[in-house]
Amino acid sequence: MSLTESEYKSWDTAADFRARATFWVAIAALSFLLPVAILDILQSRVAIGIGSLGIVLFLGTNALIVKRGRCHQRLTLFGLVPAGMIFMLGVFAENGLIASFWYYPSIIACYCMLSAKRAWIANAIILVFSLPLIVTSLPMEYAYRLCLTLLATSVFSAILVQVIDRQQKRMHELLIHDYLTGLRNRVSLKGILQSALERYDEGGTRSYILAIDIDHFKRINDRHGHEFGDRALSQIAGLLKQNLRANDAAFRTGGEEFLVLLSDLDDESARGAARRLRQLTQQATIVPDESVTISVGLAGCDEASDWANWIKLADENLYKAKNQGRNRVVESADLKNQISSRRSDQRHVGDKKVAGY
Repeated sequence: MSLTESEYKSWDTAADFRARATFWVAIAALSFLLPVAILDILQSRVAIGIGSLGIVLFLGTNALIVKRGRCHQRLTLFGLVPAGMIFMLGVFAENGLIASFWYYPSIIACYCMLSAKRAWIANAIILVFSLPLIVTSLPMEYAYRLCLTLLATSVFSAILVQVIDRQQKRMHELLIHDYLTGLRNRVSLKGILQSALERYDEGGTRSYILAIDIDHFKRINDRHGHEFGDRALSQIAGLLKQNLRANDAAFRTGGEEFLVLLSDLDDESARGAARRLRQLTQQATIVPDESVTISVGLAGCDEASDWANWIKLADENLYKAKNQGRNRVVESADLKNQISSRRSDQRHVGDKKVAGY
């Protein structure tokens, strides 16, 4: 299971360790650099002091941006890193050994604040500038030690942050997926449905949701045990994964209930997809000597006022399917009328078009 690009983009800034690190690195650096900048100016090292104040300005801007819920890494890569290098070059011209000590926190800060690829770029820039200066300006007994420790700091920082990054992504995957079936859970449901509604509002891209419930699931548990019940849930989830398209999404919303988002298709195709899933479930061998069926409620995005109302409409149609005898697909009267109207239009035009499924 893996996260899609849109899911990564939808992460809350506060949940990303780099955003938090950017804020606190900025606050810590402000605390250290501002007094140093003032001291440099008072001691007539005006150029270095002004450079320090420029970095302080960048850091303060970064902290403010993160505080407002955004994290612009380009500001760090193309603003803070070059400014920091100019500052360190100025310090190096005055005292190379003291300047060299600033490279270590700079490298670590880059890996805390930037994505892996951008951190590598920033790290490479720092090394390209710093290593030649160290070798040509300092005694060799210090220079080679500084070069080796800078390289080691770079490698260790890259490894550590890569491990943290992978663990965070893995934890996020576990957070938004159901542990038993591997389907998405309710955590990402709101954002994905809202995106589907926005696509419809902006470009008319139609989407539909299927509210699905396993019929007589309690009876399966009572007759065969919870192990078979879990197996039935997993097999139906697998059936959904195998028969949905890449741009569709399936969720386990609780117990024996599922929800499927069908994206970018017409009314007739949505109805056909729902019926096909119902038939495939009935034909599958899920429980020995017993046919497992599902009831399905279908609702289109154009019927809903918001994502919660959309789910409510699908649930209402699911309840109708249950009340009408189960093992069936029920859609709203509005959707039926739309399908009938489109069929009539297609007969007049003489061009029947079936898309998607």
